[in-house]
Amino acid sequence: MMSRWIKNAALVCSVAVGFFCAQVPWAAPVSGIFAAERSCPAYVSKNKQTNPDSAQIVAGERYRAFEANKPDNPGWYRIRVPSAGPKERWVSVDCGKFQAGDPGGNGVGGNACNVAGQGDSYVLALSWQPAFCETKPQKPVCRLTDPSAYQARHFTLHGLWPNKQACGKSYGFCGEIKMQEQDFCDYPEVILTPLFRDDALAQVMPSVEVDSCLERHEWHKHGTCQADWSAEKYFQVSVDLTRQFNDAGMAYFMNRKIGREVRTEDFLTRLAAVLGSGARERIKLECEQGMLVEVQISLTGALTPGTDLEVLIAQAPKQSGSDCGSHFRVDPIGLSSQ
Repeated sequence: MMSRWIKNAALVCSVAVGFFCAQVPWAAPVSGIFAAERSCPAYVSKNKQTNPDSAQIVAGERYRAFEANKPDNPGWYRIRVPSAGPKERWVSVDCGKFQAGDPGGNGVGGNACNVAGQGDSYVLALSWQPAFCETKPQKPVCRLTDPSAYQARHFTLHGLWPNKQACGKSYGFCGEIKMQEQDFCDYPEVILTPLFRDDALAQVMPSVEVDSCLERHEWHKHGTCQADWSAEKYFQVSVDLTRQFNDAGMAYFMNRKIGREVRTEDFLTRLAAVLGSGARERIKLECEQGMLVEVQISLTGALTPGTDLEVLIAQAPKQSGSDCGSHFRVDPIGLSSQ
């Protein structure tokens, strides 16, 4: 028994050197997931707080945890951060929650935040692609700058996310893949019929056209948590909801404002007019650099394919908020530096 824990014991004594004793840190082995609830530094040494590459964990992401600084009420967990070097890092318990279980894949040990079919609501996340590209011009999708293309004048699909209230932002990876890949193209390919992938999905999710693999990430992280749908059904529903939002009049509203400042209140008023008065209490607006980049719409957990978006919004839990201030700009396609 002593040999099993000699590495982690709080006190190691050597009789051979005259009963000399040296203090060493405790490191208790654990097995599970650390679900980040806010962005925090990830330290090589928690005591010295060394972080040579300024690595951070990201709110909403999940990391494999394998050690704690003590067995009872730990203050630190040692996790693997795929983008860091070295990958093994310490993070404070204040930055998230540890979920004991099998991070390799079966949701055992009470880890119900990666078990399919337990979602109680959805979020439909739609991007205004021109503004997204102003903030992340290095993305391959930002090479698409045709002013007549769908993404120049319509909101595009970021994702459809099943949520579980008890898990916060940590509900995800309900299939064989349990951890986020550093590169989206490292995920296994999503099997879709070529006609649907290259026509319907590529139109509303332009990253498909440039093969940047966003659809792989969205399926493996979010789509697998919808227990009853195949990948094709999941994306068919996502495409339909994206088109419903645009066709309700929101794309027309944005087209009339391209290159101009918009009052946030005017956007919300239009939203309520076309998708119901409750819609303004169930949408979150995200802005960067004064531009509207994304909208996130709350939908009911009883999402049946083909249901009108207005109905799905009206029955959804409330979610509202905006970091856009009183005004935002509707960015035209093409980088401003071009």
